[in-house]
Amino acid sequence: MEAKTKYTCLIVDDEAIARQLIQRHLLQFPSIEVAQSVGSAIEANDYLKTHEVDLLFLDIHMPKLSGLDFLKSLSNPPKVIFTTAYSEFALEGFELNVIDYLLKPITIERFTKAVTKVLEIFKLENQIKEPSSVNSTNTSIVIKSSHQLIKVDLCDILYIEGLHKYVKIITNDKKYTSLIGLTAFEKELVTETFYRCHRSYIINLEKIKLIDGNQVMIGSFNIPISKNNRAELIAKMGKKIG
Repeated sequence: MEAKTKYTCLIVDDEAIARQLIQRHLLQFPSIEVAQSVGSAIEANDYLKTHEVDLLFLDIHMPKLSGLDFLKSLSNPPKVIFTTAYSEFALEGFELNVIDYLLKPITIERFTKAVTKVLEIFKLENQIKEPSSVNSTNTSIVIKSSHQLIKVDLCDILYIEGLHKYVKIITNDKKYTSLIGLTAFEKELVTETFYRCHRSYIINLEKIKLIDGNQVMIGSFNIPISKNNRAELIAKMGKKIG
């Protein structure tokens, strides 16, 4: 089967201006085509009964049927990017395995980051079809990737990034990708050298250069730190230094 290069999306928001803004931002992504733009979750539900889309831009706070309840009702949802003016819904949204969460007003920079992440996931789905497995020791980890078994020394790993059902393992000179969730990957790391500083990132504590606000610098990469994890990370770093 030929890999897809074009993807369709459905925009769902009760504010016409918000829908128009998303459509305007999408002009810079020719690989994503707007199949339909609707003003309610009920209209979106009717559309999806007869059409398939690859991506859903979904507002959370809408009358009659919220975006959250609508998403919960879908048995086989497409990829989802939530859009909302209410940040308190972020945690519940991520628990539904959405790709990203855009807070209104949506800037082009933040929008670009979210869509780029989705496109990367689509690319991975085209390349990797077989579920991966992970086996770890105190010094190395063996991953199954594209029908290969690859041994990666833990001391070479800078960080691991979760991308929906995939992980990217970043080392000093290489990048490995596997079809396995970040939480499942985390459970296989038997050493305390690694710490999950964010819902999407596991970092190698030995590679940290500095912590600046809610970011940690590893090599040339800036990795976000969840607000709830910052104090624990600093405590762990203190133990390393001590």
